[in-house]
Amino acid sequence: MLPPQLHMHATESGPRQNGVFEGLTFADNYKTLFVDVEEPLYNDGSRAGLNDSTGVTRILKFDIASKKPVAQYAYMIDPVAYAPFPANAFKINGIPDILSVGKDKLMILERSYSTGRPACTIKVFLADLSSAENINEIASLKNRPGVKFISKKLLLNMDSLGFYIDNIEGVTFGPILPNGKRSLLFVADNNFNPLQKTQFLLFEIE
Repeated sequence: MLPPQLHMHATESGPRQNGVFEGLTFADNYKTLFVDVEEPLYNDGSRAGLNDSTGVTRILKFDIASKKPVAQYAYMIDPVAYAPFPANAFKINGIPDILSVGKDKLMILERSYSTGRPACTIKVFLADLSSAENINEIASLKNRPGVKFISKKLLLNMDSLGFYIDNIEGVTFGPILPNGKRSLLFVADNNFNPLQKTQFLLFEIE
C-alpha cells in the first residue's frame, strides 16, 4: 500500500521516472521496513543541482505486520559534486541505498554522477530520524520551511580513498573479520556497461 504522494502520474506530479524506491532496510527486529525515494518528488521541489543547490527527498517507514506506511521523513540531499561536460548534460545526486544501524539511525549513501566524469562521488552519512517530523500527510514540501528534516553527519566521502569509485549502489553488513570486528560491504552496479566496473569494497568497522 503506497501513500498518495508516491503514485505515478503521466504529468510532472508525484515521483520522477527512475527516481522512486531505490534502497530498503529492515529495522526494529524486522518489525519495520524503511524505504528511500532516490530523488525528490515533483511535488517536493527540484532535483539536486550544483554549488549550494539541494534537493529534498523522502524516507518511508512501513509497519511489517500491517504492510502500511506509518511515517515519512524529509531528507536533504547534497548538491551534485561536479559540473557535467558539456554543461547542459545529465547530472544526478540521489540515495541508492540505506542501512539500519540502530534505533532511529540509518546509514545513507548518496551517489553523485556527472556526464564527462567516469567516476561517481559516493558519500556515506549517519542519519538520525528521532527528531524528524512525520510528513505522511504532507502532499508537498514546497514552501514548508518549518518542516523538521532528518539530521545527517558525513562519515566518508569516497573521493578521499584515492582510487576510482564506480556506481556504488548497495551497502550491507559483511562477515565478521578474523580479528572479531564487524565489516561493512559496498557494491557497485556496472549497468552492463563495458566502460564501468563491478566493485566490492570491504571496510572494517572500528
